[in-house]
Amino acid sequence: MKNLTTLKTLLAAPLLALAVTIVSPIATIAQTKPKENKILSYVDQMPKFEGGEMEVMKFMAGNITYPADAKANGLEGLVVVSFVIEETGKVKDAKVVKKLGRGTDEEALRVVNLTSGKWTPGSHNGKVVPVQFTLPIRFSLSEAERAATAHKANQMPLFKGGPEAMHQTIASYLQLPEEAKKENLNARVIVKFYVEKDGTVSNIRLDGTKLKKTVGAGADMDYMDASTFKVQNKVMLAKLAEAAMAAVAATSGKWQPATKNGQATGAELVLPVQFYSSENAVGQKQLEAPAMTKYTKEYYALDEVDVQPVFKDGSIERFLAKNLRYPNVSFEGTIETGISIGEDGSAIGPLFYFKPTDTSEVNEAIFNEINRVFKLMEGKWEPAKVDGKPVSTTKKITIQFVVNDGTKKAADTTGKKADVIVTKFK
Repeated sequence: MKNLTTLKTLLAAPLLALAVTIVSPIATIAQTKPKENKILSYVDQMPKFEGGEMEVMKFMAGNITYPADAKANGLEGLVVVSFVIEETGKVKDAKVVKKLGRGTDEEALRVVNLTSGKWTPGSHNGKVVPVQFTLPIRFSLSEAERAATAHKANQMPLFKGGPEAMHQTIASYLQLPEEAKKENLNARVIVKFYVEKDGTVSNIRLDGTKLKKTVGAGADMDYMDASTFKVQNKVMLAKLAEAAMAAVAATSGKWQPATKNGQATGAELVLPVQFYSSENAVGQKQLEAPAMTKYTKEYYALDEVDVQPVFKDGSIERFLAKNLRYPNVSFEGTIETGISIGEDGSAIGPLFYFKPTDTSEVNEAIFNEINRVFKLMEGKWEPAKVDGKPVSTTKKITIQFVVNDGTKKAADTTGKKADVIVTKFK
């Protein structure tokens, strides 16, 4: 195996030292009734990789090399490849449907194409047919590599050319209105805005206006909220807000975007826009640096979102408990799995975080049952939201398989509380 980094993995023990997590292959359910001689998305007998589901994961993880550019920049994330498995078992029309960048897309595509000829084709109504498949592949770094690249992988947006270039861009907007000059006022308007992945600016909004009165040399007061001054001239305040937001709009396209895990992402900034009563002061004063309030991440943890993802059929735990069936295998234990809900409500899963057993027969039976029930949830999600905007998030789920044979069980010492319990009675 190539020199890959350590990664969280799915069901099988050999994957524990791999740099890439291979998420379970997903066959998207067809929206219309299957027709012969067409590429289908769901058939009676789905294509199978030589050796089964676990082997395709091992094959992919064993052949993928973490791209040097991605690793050097701390890039982590998910690549999703879609492809057709032909009647001959060969792969064709492989394409990346969710990109990550810095060589990861090309690497994922290359290794998917290496699986060509290693598939038993699918069949429908007794006839061998071509089938559309989707394979999510997650690239993750070791803790040591993540720490070594943190300065590149996670940084706030930077203005191209630095603070001086930003000052020159917005200087023409920083003149104080005549109404403020007459009252010996200086002004600072706080503006919040997003720097998008492409460096453009959006969602510009006023966060507050602060004023201070200058009576003479050395008599400056601290800036205070505009409401403290009981300013009667609302037109002046409107002019300040309008000019400050126009200044920020003028910076659009001139930002180097924020990065999260080495990947370009949107981020919210707060910028104090300073107005001066003297034209000469514009060139003399230092522009305050913008501060970042938060990322608009590629993926959020559940505790970071304002609105949690919603399963349209009610409680997901209750749904799983109702639909999961105990596989006909000798297994008792806890499985950590999960599902990623995209900002469009799409779902990728199940995601497995560790192996349940060393027995491949049990692995596959557990995997197939959870995979079957997760497919029943497709198209039934409302995405999570942050600041009113849909975002992607991942929900982890712990499933415990328990055999009730009438005997008293030893206390569970794993410390993992099950979200769903599936019981088999003997």
